[in-house]
Amino acid sequence: MKKSLLIAGITLLCLTACRDEKTPEEQANDLIENADEIKSKEDKVKLENEDGTDTKIKYDEDGNVEKIKTDDN
Repeated sequence: MKKSLLIAGITLLCLTACRDEKTPEEQANDLIENADEIKSKEDKVKLENEDGTDTKIKYDEDGNVEKIKTDDN
């Protein structure tokens, strides 16, 4: 009985911990929507955020988000 409850508890914890995770594309879209200023080049987008930080989004050759990096000013 205890073993079954433990397994059920761990399973529920894993399911609830992962449900709000966003894909890199969703994260990039959210950042772009909330940016104060946007500068773009071929495969990169630089955002100036409301809180004074800079975010750089790099895309691969297929247009998928490769990396998101946020720097403090």
